[in-house]
Amino acid sequence: MNRVLSRQSGAILLLILLFLALGVMAWFITVSPSPRRELATAEKLAMAREALLGYAVIYPEARANRKGFVPGHLPCPDTDSSLGYEGAEAGVCAGKGISVLGRFPWRSLSMPPLKGSDTECLWYLVSGNHKAEPKADLLNPDTDGLIEIVSADGQTVIAENVVAVLFAPGAPLPGQTRSFRAGADGSECRRDYDARQYLENNAPNPAAEGITRVMVGKNESMTWITRDEWAARIEARLSPDIFFAGGEEPDALMLTQRIAACVMAFGKANEFQRLPWAAPLELTAAVPETFHFSRLADQKNRLAGRPPYSVFNSLKALSAKDFTEQSFVTCIDKDSSHSSCRLLVRGQCPDFEAVDGRPDGSSYNSHNGWWDKWKDHFFYLVAPNFAPAAVESEDCEAAPGGCLLVAGRPYAAAVIFAGEALEHQKRTGDDRMNAAQYLEGENAISIQHGGRILSVVGNDQISCIRAEADGLRLVANCGRDDCKSNAGQWLACQEIGGASCALPETFSGCACYGVMMRWQNEACAFASPRPLCRRLLARMKSCA
Repeated sequence: MNRVLSRQSGAILLLILLFLALGVMAWFITVSPSPRRELATAEKLAMAREALLGYAVIYPEARANRKGFVPGHLPCPDTDSSLGYEGAEAGVCAGKGISVLGRFPWRSLSMPPLKGSDTECLWYLVSGNHKAEPKADLLNPDTDGLIEIVSADGQTVIAENVVAVLFAPGAPLPGQTRSFRAGADGSECRRDYDARQYLENNAPNPAAEGITRVMVGKNESMTWITRDEWAARIEARLSPDIFFAGGEEPDALMLTQRIAACVMAFGKANEFQRLPWAAPLELTAAVPETFHFSRLADQKNRLAGRPPYSVFNSLKALSAKDFTEQSFVTCIDKDSSHSSCRLLVRGQCPDFEAVDGRPDGSSYNSHNGWWDKWKDHFFYLVAPNFAPAAVESEDCEAAPGGCLLVAGRPYAAAVIFAGEALEHQKRTGDDRMNAAQYLEGENAISIQHGGRILSVVGNDQISCIRAEADGLRLVANCGRDDCKSNAGQWLACQEIGGASCALPETFSGCACYGVMMRWQNEACAFASPRPLCRRLLARMKSCA
């Protein structure tokens, strides 16, 4: 009897195991996506990811009247179908610095509607600092990605400084209801914009520059783009005319020169060669307006800080009769926000044309151009003898005590560019107000505490204004005598012959190396240069 019961129990157990096996197989068939479907979803996500990076890289060329803008912006998501069709990026999405979730804008990226394994269209979250509209005040490799990826436990950080996330929704979960609204375009993506019905992640941080935590879901496939991956693509697009001095490594000597040239233009426009005071190092405006260009206004008696966008206080310290430029004279009777008080704009400074984001001369706002998006990297120091309230200014060689010292040489002013962040430097939040997070050694000390000594150290790069008997002169590589000597010899050779003049190998790190290479590539003639060549020649002479 016990043996019979034992056999029956064994048979029942086998039946239970068989039914369990059949149930698991059915679950895999009906619920779990097959490897082929998973691969198809991964391919769609990868295609969308590449499309976003491509958009960022060619942003200036692909948008009308945006050629002066920096690359790197990412599209807004498709947040509604008010345009009458799906897949179009929103013209403006939320406020400045706020991350936004919506449908992937496939139509704006010239793609078909990409769908995941459950035949649902992709969703897309973009960092508020990287979206195209409204643009953040800064956009460079130090700009924070405002998204963190965390594990399913909601705690373990998998990736940080993420600039975009793509989602492929799975089948509806209990409580999710997905509607379908008809439309003339076929409604490929249901015209349903309620993310709660599709994703386990659905609530971006509503604060400007606030961090959004995205949890790796159990019911959705994901991929993302980190800031480093984004920056690697964008750095290949740094403009040679603005950033490259030579070789293959990007530097900002060209842009630093242009800012210094604008500062020098102020000095050349007044009788006493006074240079403007600096803007504050610590900007007190709340995010996301902290680095808006209008915040960088000169401050009375400030010798060290940031390059001034507007120079109202410096102009007020002088008088109208001291100026030869009518626009500056106009400012003296206006308030600090008036357009005639602005310095770092193309209307006041011809050298700024290529770095101002405006595509034409109709606006004096420096808006979304190269300086505007990299302005946290620039610092400025003016010598006491050349500040607006100085009793007198003298030749620095004759009176070095009232001048700056850069590598032991006296100068009237200097503009400094801070290169890539070093291992110990942080450039987020309030750290952006600390010069030591950007500059090194004596340079950080002088900017923070009003010193007068700068040095060519690390990846800090300096362009200076020199006061000589015949006036002010821009020195592109102050502190590097070999650059000046090599540039002078090369120019002299060009004037005599040209074709056989070789650039010294040691010149590859100097400011005008890239310009000289372009002179050679354009086959410019020293005796009768074309308009482009004349501009290159003027820049080369500033290095010699």
